[in-house]
Amino acid sequence: MSAALIGLNVCVAAITLLGLGYFARVRMPRPPVGKYEAPDVLVVMAVVMVAPLLYLELPRTAVAVVFGLVLCAALQFTLAPLLGGGGGRGGLRAAVLAVLAVAATGGLALTDRTLAVLVLTDVLLAVAVVGVAAMWAQSGFRSVHAAWFAGLLAVYDLVATALTSVMDRFAAQVMGLPFAPLLAVTRGDPPVALGLGDLLLIVLFPLVAAKAYGRAAALLAGALGVLASSAISVLFATGTLTGAFPLMVVLGPLIVAQHLYWRGRLGRERTTAQWRAGAVAAVPATAPAPALRAALDPLADPAGLRERARAAGGWVAVVDGEIVGAGPSAGSARRDAARRGAGAVPLVRQA
Repeated sequence: MSAALIGLNVCVAAITLLGLGYFARVRMPRPPVGKYEAPDVLVVMAVVMVAPLLYLELPRTAVAVVFGLVLCAALQFTLAPLLGGGGGRGGLRAAVLAVLAVAATGGLALTDRTLAVLVLTDVLLAVAVVGVAAMWAQSGFRSVHAAWFAGLLAVYDLVATALTSVMDRFAAQVMGLPFAPLLAVTRGDPPVALGLGDLLLIVLFPLVAAKAYGRAAALLAGALGVLASSAISVLFATGTLTGAFPLMVVLGPLIVAQHLYWRGRLGRERTTAQWRAGAVAAVPATAPAPALRAALDPLADPAGLRERARAAGGWVAVVDGEIVGAGPSAGSARRDAARRGAGAVPLVRQA
């Protein structure tokens, strides 16, 4: 069991690093979801709470089909940017590859190739988690959203895993299925596995931290996520823990604490537009604006877009007092703001 636990945490570390590398090098198409707000986090949380209860009422075959379809979609939009873009040939190649991978896993399950199904499911799940985490982080999911989400999940995980049998019954329902939402190394009693929600938060928060506060925050988040998983594994290896453990009870407070630390140290987190524009750091909450800029115009311009627009005799797009795009015309400034990840519809004005 100790070897399996080590293998599980090596996989978690590898997926976390893969997520950071994918996030840094791949720009995913921005989904038409607008700007994330607190109610959006509550909606996602409600889905997380209700989904296991619904799956418990479905036949195992239906559960496998649902998970397979979801995984196929996640694989497609994760692979598309690597195969030539989200649309056109790149999207088609990704769709074909995703369908073939899911079909191969399903075929192996029908022929009772248990080990092959386990390995393929883990690989596909890892790719999908990296893509979903990158999409969330690049489409406006902020550090404060991740902190709220992690805190709520910690409470839910405590109730569903430690105080009731919901997660035990859900794990028994999906264990052994192709496309099961578990990063599983063994299917013994107890199995050595990590839940999809736990894995997603471990991979997601370093990406959100990288966007919001920079490389140091990302590396700390990744290290603490793997460390939390490893610490619980040590307790299982020594026999201190023997049953299912709500990992979010540990991981959730760690994420909240990191958000509060970086917020207090660096102040306001970077927006998606600032991150895409290459802003090097979050702006400290107490840092005064340069006197000359404040005297001439109070608009914040972290990416230096105004000078570029002025040189071209053009326009700037503004959201919440901050320049988020620039171009030679009002329409091009709006399009530049959308390309840089501006969540709201900007105002435009001459530079």
